[in-house]
Amino acid sequence: MKRGLVLILIALSLSEILISAGADTEVANSSFDMKGTITNVLTPSSIVIGSFVVNLDGVDSSGLYRSTYYYLMEDLKSYYIGKDVLVKGNYAYFDLNGAYNSESINEMIQKEISDLLKGQYYGIVYGRYHGRLSGTYYKGY
Repeated sequence: MKRGLVLILIALSLSEILISAGADTEVANSSFDMKGTITNVLTPSSIVIGSFVVNLDGVDSSGLYRSTYYYLMEDLKSYYIGKDVLVKGNYAYFDLNGAYNSESINEMIQKEISDLLKGQYYGIVYGRYHGRLSGTYYKGY
């Protein structure tokens, strides 16, 4: 009898430990693997949700100039950190009050990278003091 009670108490304490270990992310409904909040953007293709790193498929920032890459990272961090997301595999989607945005964050980031690559081609300079967000474009020669 005492042995059974001890085993039940151990099982309960282990379940509490497992639940508290994943407290910063939740298991989403059956169509998604995880739900959580973006806490950091490591690279354009790697975000941190809670304490888990998710490597985003289909995001390629190669070809960006260093200054454009830094501009992109500042932009991504300012926009994505603190947003609630749903994750399925290596694709992340905004969690919009129980629904989700059908365009993945992967696609949004890749679209921004494509736009920046086009800007580089046309000589638009991106940096700390000028760029798309300020509405000012400079031709770089």
